[in-house]
Amino acid sequence: MFFPASLNRLPIFSATLVLFLLLASQTFAITPWTNNINTNNIILVTSAPYNAVGDGVATNTTALQSAINAATAAGSTNGLAGGVVKIPSGVFLSGPLTMQSSVELQIDGILRMLPFTNYPIVVTTNISISGYTTNLSIVTTNYSTNFTWTAANFITASGLTNIAIVGPGAIDGQGLPWWPYANTNGFTRPTMLSLGSNNRQLIQNITLSNSPMFHIAVGGNASVNTTVRGVIIRAPSSSANPPSHNTDACDVDGSNILVQDCDISTGDDDFTCGGGTSDVLLTNNIYGAGHGVSIGSYTDGGVANITVINCTFNGTDNGIRIKSDNNQNGTSRGGLVQNINYLNLGMTNVHFPIQIYAYYNLIGTPSGISPNYAATQAVAAVTGYTPIYRNITFSNITATSVSGYPIGIVWARTEMPATNIVFNKVNITGDRNFNLYNVSGAQFIDCNLQPTTGSNTFAMFNASVIVTNSAPTNRLVKMDGLTTNGYGNSFSFYNATGSLKNTNVFDDGPLTLSAGTFTVSNNLTLIPSTVLNFALGTNAATLAVKGNLALGGTNIFFAGPGFTNGTYTVMTYTGTRSGSVPVIGSAPSGYSYAFDTTAAGQVKLVATYIGPPPAAPTNVVAVASNSLITLTWSPVAAATNYFVKRANVSGGSYTVIGTTSGTNFSDTAVTGGVAYYYVVSAINLAGEGNNSAEV
Repeated sequence: MFFPASLNRLPIFSATLVLFLLLASQTFAITPWTNNINTNNIILVTSAPYNAVGDGVATNTTALQSAINAATAAGSTNGLAGGVVKIPSGVFLSGPLTMQSSVELQIDGILRMLPFTNYPIVVTTNISISGYTTNLSIVTTNYSTNFTWTAANFITASGLTNIAIVGPGAIDGQGLPWWPYANTNGFTRPTMLSLGSNNRQLIQNITLSNSPMFHIAVGGNASVNTTVRGVIIRAPSSSANPPSHNTDACDVDGSNILVQDCDISTGDDDFTCGGGTSDVLLTNNIYGAGHGVSIGSYTDGGVANITVINCTFNGTDNGIRIKSDNNQNGTSRGGLVQNINYLNLGMTNVHFPIQIYAYYNLIGTPSGISPNYAATQAVAAVTGYTPIYRNITFSNITATSVSGYPIGIVWARTEMPATNIVFNKVNITGDRNFNLYNVSGAQFIDCNLQPTTGSNTFAMFNASVIVTNSAPTNRLVKMDGLTTNGYGNSFSFYNATGSLKNTNVFDDGPLTLSAGTFTVSNNLTLIPSTVLNFALGTNAATLAVKGNLALGGTNIFFAGPGFTNGTYTVMTYTGTRSGSVPVIGSAPSGYSYAFDTTAAGQVKLVATYIGPPPAAPTNVVAVASNSLITLTWSPVAAATNYFVKRANVSGGSYTVIGTTSGTNFSDTAVTGGVAYYYVVSAINLAGEGNNSAEV
């Protein structure tokens, strides 16, 4: 059986998305593989000597296990070993089964787990239980908590090569009686498919339903080459009556994993992976009830190179979730999560579309985290178990969120902010704002985030945010949050319009504006450390203060489209103005600059063209005499002064030893018998020109 040609079946993307994928940190890293099973050897379980009975009453554990054992021991055909164990139409009850290498379990009918009252149970301590049979296989009423009660997983496969479980039939877990024991200490419920540390395993075109616990669990970092394709998984949601608990659809650890064309609706994670997982592709899947597509909470060992593309979410509790925490109570939980891509996703009626957070032990689900709460978290020491989030991309995502939840959150550790988190063409409509806590360089490119009318777009603490649009837009981005304990926020707006409700969110910035207006809804004081960056050009870049403005700090100007000499309104205010005009840190060369504050309510920058910096001086001559070196050079047009620079080796580096308005200079700080090397540069209002030739 061959690995599905998944990459060939992906839809055609737009040119924009293709370009974005090329720029993404990681794309499809799945390597095709071949499942080498002898499909010419078919064992029908209803035939002799197995004689399984599909009447929904008889127990077929021994018959099915015997068929599996016989298939793996069969001879080879054309170099392929093993065989196919075929379960025909009917309902076949069974207890736990163990897969073997080179075996395909083909289910055409229904394979049903033994009911709760008949399922084998192992009790591993001295206990007192009421209501059980003499073989300790049934528990019907209550039990004491000083024992361990373990039910073996239904189908297990560990350390095998070449296994497959395929349809078109179904596996039914009869999980309803098991679910109430989800949070019972000492009670271990069975997983439907428990696959550990295998190489080349396929689950395809089968329906899995009502598992007592997880439906599919691919465990062990040594698991490689796993495909789950065309699988339907069903269990009641966690809010149903009755609910299912911990009925995860597909939990994986390992590498080279494909989940494709699946239809999933469960009572817990629709997909999740933990530490030691890499090179995973989820594509063309439909997600209904459940907790969405998750990473974590155990990320020890690292998670990398995950791509989720062309999937839909309808009614899931969460859409996308990355969760972890630091090392707590001796538990190694956190680790590095990087190179994660979420592309071309649609979400409707999702409670919480996007979650990335590193305080899972502390908070569970972060649906009500305020900037004040985020700021109160202790700064822990960075260890090998600190959650690290970086290089995570969201592109072409449309979502609607139900009321009562934020439309998104990125909440990394205060001691380890998330880095390079990119949102491209992400459109979310919902109830509450997007939370950004402990994030360095979150980029929002051509995004439209629409919390309820009157709500702020972002709530921030210790965050830097870049908002960029391909063309200028009047779509308003509203900021609120907190600056405290030495942790500040910074904003950059390119072709974007922003507003600020609480000036403490901004503090000393920096703030960068290009082709947009940033409005502060009350008084603003620019302290000496405040840095404002403005792009000057055709499209205005303006800081608008709806109150009093106290000037100060440093302004940096750069050339935007259409920049030329002229007057630019960089700040406005509706109240009074105080303070001193800012220091000009840097600006495009070839111009002189001056602030104009004569017009009430406006702070303008006047840029006057003065030409380029002067040329390099020529004809530089150095003449040495006793304890004196005299330099002369030809005058340079438009120069107002000259820098004389000296080095002790040819080629520099040079140090300025003097400034003069003339065309000669005497260096008296010299020692006989020592070689010195000189260059001269000319300066004017436009700046400094190039160095002369060395003498």
